[in-house]
Amino acid sequence: MSKVIYYFSGTGNNIAVAKGLCDNILDMEMYPITDLLENKVINEKYDLVGFSVPSYFSHIPPVVSECIKNLQFTNDQKVFSIIGCGGNRGHATEDIRQLVELSGKEVNYEYMIIFPGNYILSYNAFPKWYQNTVMKISRKKIHKISKQLLELKENKQLGKGLFYRTKYEESLQKSIQKYSQIGLEYTVSNECSKCTQCIQVCPVNNITMESGQIKFGPNCQQCMACIQWCPNKAIDYKKIAKDRTRYHHPDILVENMIG
Repeated sequence: MSKVIYYFSGTGNNIAVAKGLCDNILDMEMYPITDLLENKVINEKYDLVGFSVPSYFSHIPPVVSECIKNLQFTNDQKVFSIIGCGGNRGHATEDIRQLVELSGKEVNYEYMIIFPGNYILSYNAFPKWYQNTVMKISRKKIHKISKQLLELKENKQLGKGLFYRTKYEESLQKSIQKYSQIGLEYTVSNECSKCTQCIQVCPVNNITMESGQIKFGPNCQQCMACIQWCPNKAIDYKKIAKDRTRYHHPDILVENMIG
């Protein structure tokens, strides 16, 4: 039997999780979670099925919900989830659990890994010393999770994140509903070299080139891939990111993002 982990990532954090698990669990395969949009049947050859995804505004991205919704598992498959976040997983773990339960399964193992936050429209990249410290801890956590999964060691069901408050849910949902509109208002400066890297790293194929110009579609997930990975810092939103330091996971190359 084999194992599989599906990931969603804009800056490489959750790809690093998937790669780390594959390095430690030799019979594990990794794929973009968007592969599940067209194929809802989890191959019976996998005895362990995992999801490594981020928490944005205390929830998993809308496209991740669509990917996990209505999946078809076999009776014997076990499921695990890993939430990568800047410190607050919010309701994300429960989001996945509820979706999996609707498919008649349960999530057997739940984990969280802290990474440097990277929502550049709200704040600058954290200092390198902080990033290095968090990365060191995250690598140890990935190794620990790998060991626990190999041993099929049960862990406690995770509740809501420490800073999540139900009273803020309405506001959070309003922010999530704005993802598409914000993405449509991205701008591209004259620094753009037409390298198409933004098109290649977008995990939902939301960016195209039309008549020599970069165009943004209506399916933005606010993952920040295009802004963070642009080699010329040419993509922005209302000039918010213009002078901010970009971030992506130090162990992940643009080639890993492209797949």
